Amino acid sequence: MEEIGFGLVEELIAETKKAFAEAGKLGDQHVEVKELNDIVTDVDLFMEKRITSFIEKKFPEHSVYSEEKVRDEKNSEYLWLVDPIDGTINFAAGIPLFSTSIALKHNEEILLGIVFDWGTNKVYYAIRGKGAFCDGESIHVAENKMLKDSIVSFCLTSHYTEEEIERALDVEKRLADKVRGLRLIVSSAIELVWCASGKTDGCVNIKPSIRLSSAAGILLVEEAGGKVSNVLGAERAHSDTMLATNGLIHDEIVGVLNK
Repeated sequence: MEEIGFGLVEELIAETKKAFAEAGKLGDQHVEVKELNDIVTDVDLFMEKRITSFIEKKFPEHSVYSEEKVRDEKNSEYLWLVDPIDGTINFAAGIPLFSTSIALKHNEEILLGIVFDWGTNKVYYAIRGKGAFCDGESIHVAENKMLKDSIVSFCLTSHYTEEEIERALDVEKRLADKVRGLRLIVSSAIELVWCASGKTDGCVNIKPSIRLSSAAGILLVEEAGGKVSNVLGAERAHSDTMLATNGLIHDEIVGVLNK
C-alpha cells in the first residue's frame, strides 16, 4: 500500500497527540472495574474512539481491533491494533508509566508501529524495512552481550490468574541473580520501546496475547536490531508468550527461563 509511510505516521502522531490533549480536559475520571480487577477510564474510551474513528475514516476497508471495543467484522487482510492506554492502572494512579500503542498488520506481518510514551512525551515509531525512530532520531538496541550485565523487565499484574502469577514469579526467581536488574513496569508497549532504544536489554511476558498492546513495540525492537520470540525461543504463534531482547542475550535468557 502506497499510503503506508512516514506521512501516515505523522498524521497518526498529530491526531493522537491532539486526542490526548483533549482527553486531559475531561475532568474527574470515571474508573470502571473490569474482569480480574483490571480497570478502564474515560480517557481510554475517549482516546480509543478518536483514534479508531480516524483510522476507519481514512481506511474504511481495513479491520480494527481495539482494547475496549473489539471490531473485526470486515475480514480484511489489513488489521489495525489499538491500545488507547496501555498501563491504565498506572495512569489512573498518576504513575507516569503508560502509553498508547497503534500498529498495522498485513495478514500476520506488522507493517507499522507507533508508541506514545506519555510520561516522557516521546514518540517511537517504525515502518517495516525502514528502521526504528524516536522523535525523528534513529534508535538501536543495547550492545550488552552478557545477561549478567543486562536489565530485563517482566510483567506481573493484579489481573493475572493464579497460574499466571506463579509463572511470572518463577521468571523473577530464575532471573533475579542472573541479571544486573529486574524491572516491573506493566506497560508492554513501554517495555518494548525501552528495549528498542537500548534503555533495557530485554523484556519477558508469560501471558499469551494476540499482540494488541505489543505489536507496535515488537516491530520497533526488530527494526532496532533486536529479536522477538516466545519464551521457548521459538517463533510466536498467533497468541503466545513473548521474549524480546537486544538479540545478543537472547539464547542465554531462553536457557535460563527453560532450564
